[in-house]
Amino acid sequence: MGLSISIGSGQDSSQRSGNRSLTLTGLIDGAARPGSASGITAAFSDGFPVQSLSWGSTAGGAEFGTAVSPQEFGSADTGLFEAPGRLYVTARAAGRDYSLSVPIRTAAPVFATPPAFDGPLYKVGTTVGFALGTVDVAPATLTVAGFALDGEDRRAEIDGLSWTSAGETAWGREGELRLQVRAESSGGVVLSAPVTARLGNVPQAFAAADWSVDATGVRIAALPDDGNVPITNIRYRIDGGPDQSRGGVTDFALSSYGDIQIRAVNALGIGAWSDIKTRTAPAPTLSIDSAPVLGTAAAVEGNTLTATAGSVSGGPSVRTWQWYRGSAAISGATGASYELQAADIGQRIKVRQIETPSGGSPVTRDSTASPVVVALNFQARDNGDGTFGVSYADGARSTVEFVLSQPTVYAGSFSLDLAALETGPVCLVQPALSGTPAVGAVLSATRFLWVYQPTLGALSISPGWRRNGTVLAGESGSTHTVTAADAGTDLQYIETGTQSGAAAPVTAASTAVRIGNAAAVLSGVSGTRSAAGQITVTLTTDRGEGTIFHVVTGGAAPSAAQIAAGTGADGTPLAAPYRGSISVVAAGPQTLTISGLAEPISATVYLVQQTGSGGLSAPVSTARIASPATSGYSPQGSASALAWWDASDEATITHAAGAASQIADKIGTAHLSGTGTTGVAASDVNGLNTIVMDGVGNYLQHSGTALFPADGNWVLTIVASIDGVNHLNDTLVSAIGGSADLVVVSFNATQFSGRLGISGASATFAGGPYDGLHVFQVKADLTGQATATAYVDGTVVASVPYATAVDATTLRFFRSYVMGGRFCEAFLDRDLSSQAAAYDHVSSKWGIS
Repeated sequence: MGLSISIGSGQDSSQRSGNRSLTLTGLIDGAARPGSASGITAAFSDGFPVQSLSWGSTAGGAEFGTAVSPQEFGSADTGLFEAPGRLYVTARAAGRDYSLSVPIRTAAPVFATPPAFDGPLYKVGTTVGFALGTVDVAPATLTVAGFALDGEDRRAEIDGLSWTSAGETAWGREGELRLQVRAESSGGVVLSAPVTARLGNVPQAFAAADWSVDATGVRIAALPDDGNVPITNIRYRIDGGPDQSRGGVTDFALSSYGDIQIRAVNALGIGAWSDIKTRTAPAPTLSIDSAPVLGTAAAVEGNTLTATAGSVSGGPSVRTWQWYRGSAAISGATGASYELQAADIGQRIKVRQIETPSGGSPVTRDSTASPVVVALNFQARDNGDGTFGVSYADGARSTVEFVLSQPTVYAGSFSLDLAALETGPVCLVQPALSGTPAVGAVLSATRFLWVYQPTLGALSISPGWRRNGTVLAGESGSTHTVTAADAGTDLQYIETGTQSGAAAPVTAASTAVRIGNAAAVLSGVSGTRSAAGQITVTLTTDRGEGTIFHVVTGGAAPSAAQIAAGTGADGTPLAAPYRGSISVVAAGPQTLTISGLAEPISATVYLVQQTGSGGLSAPVSTARIASPATSGYSPQGSASALAWWDASDEATITHAAGAASQIADKIGTAHLSGTGTTGVAASDVNGLNTIVMDGVGNYLQHSGTALFPADGNWVLTIVASIDGVNHLNDTLVSAIGGSADLVVVSFNATQFSGRLGISGASATFAGGPYDGLHVFQVKADLTGQATATAYVDGTVVASVPYATAVDATTLRFFRSYVMGGRFCEAFLDRDLSSQAAAYDHVSSKWGIS
């Protein structure tokens, strides 16, 4: 490298005179080299001519000459420059001396610190840094003499002291990075020793041929390209589950099955997952480890052999059986038990246990064969006294069919359990008693039919009688005269069979006969309304047992059986408290208190007594019981009332499980028929029962007779809850079928606004809407004011001229367009002055303020 050094006169470095300085060219790193002085020249910086010039090895000396360029250093004999020294130059111009000196190098530089990479290993994509090192002398120039990747020159890609590996690959190549540095000074040029590093990457994914799975686990045939960094571990996962470490690079065992993937690990990271290889659990090897065992039943015709399965290992299976007669399979004998047949006599029987795994082949194992099967050889001997001695093969425990045709009293087919005969006699027939089950009559018994095994000893039969399960002392014959002590009890004829070898005596009994009494007699019945919603009934009974049943109804009188069953006269079940009972523990006066009845009460209490020995008594009843008037008016007490329908009195409602079909007129015969639901929690208003109208098909109506008085004067009172309006013609009440009709409609498609129509005139209600619970009234005054007036909750809401008396023959509630809600009560009264009193009565009763 050529350098120019300017030094002023009288100095080693840079003395100047104005802008003039002495400069040298041809130096190497600011120094001269022994034997290489040619090419070094001196001149002034401003081009001024040099008047004289000397070169020497001492200050001001001229040992190397006085020309523009010194002579060769090596031509000097002094030997001064075989070791480091200095070259002195002196020049004169314009009467002044200018001098400078530079070092003379005698040896090439030596690397004190070799060049080095920042690290030994680089991952593909990262930046590779390096240092050039240092030399032992200065100045010196250090440059990159060589930078290669696997021998490929990459010097052009160096940026300062770094090189980026982005876009490179470490797979399929050595990945060696090689660096060499050139050091140059006046003493010469030297190259460093090459230094290396490695470019690497995570391992590649395992190829399909590199690995496999088998019954033990994973087999490694070859490792994938390690990215120039040794693979140290293999990781795996099953069915996409957690990543697990193998801890090595060779084959490894697995206890789990499923979809397996593996990947390799080196110091730079983890490679990609391999493709999936599925490891399937081997089908278990099914085994019947012990032979099936036949039960302990003897090999006798008719006995049942039962197999106990041998133990099974190797996984789940489905078990079936096959029985064999000798070596031949018995058709249809595929259960766990088998009844020995006549065809088996003289043969040995075995069973084959068959275990079939899912998707596999059956595994079988046979039991030990039974002894040779012997015939049952059942025989029976009639002793002529109702007993039969029987014999059969030893060990027989089957049930046989025992058929008798004579005598007739015993004729029939019977199942005889031979196992039972091993412990004692068996009674097959207990004929029914004959005679009248009443005091003074005679009951007669027929001897029972007994079967026994004579090997247990002779059979002895002892007859007797029982009353309510207690043996009667002294009664040992086949007849019994019924006494007063037997009344109301159960009598039975018994026989006890005894054998000396039996486990215990055996007692058999005929069907019990109940000895009856006369029915109870009820008398002195009376009833009163003792409190609001409460009736108290007193009566007397002559029997201190059984139960007194009652029903409360305003309808027709029920029968004794209907009272005991808790229904009305039409068979419709009544709900409590309109039905109930008390237990009788002693004869004499009895008191019943019936609470929770709907007010006002207007009903009769019907009663009957059920005794254990005498059946049902004749029914009795109270007089009709009614609540007193509560507001000076009630339909019950009004002489001018024409009809009254009251849903709070559930006894007047005909229904099946709450499905209503009629509500009776409580003061007449104008019953309403139709549909609705009653006796359910949703129907309660102020604690009183109602009939729920569903707004779809439910309605109530009376037709065929004219209810309204011919003079045209009347008050109609209706208590109802309007719960669902969906048409402007939804109707609360209508009277049709005559020349002059009545109607009260919603007159709004979504709420009950109300409109009165009568005899061709109509008017809309004021102050509506009137959804919910209200008292609706129509007062028709033809002869006085010729006006019809509508009231809601006692307030006038509409008034129209009224010129023609309503003569309709059909009265309907909640019908025409069907409206949803609850029918509570309605009544018709011919007394025009009853309007206000009627409102006070029902508003108090139904809790309407």
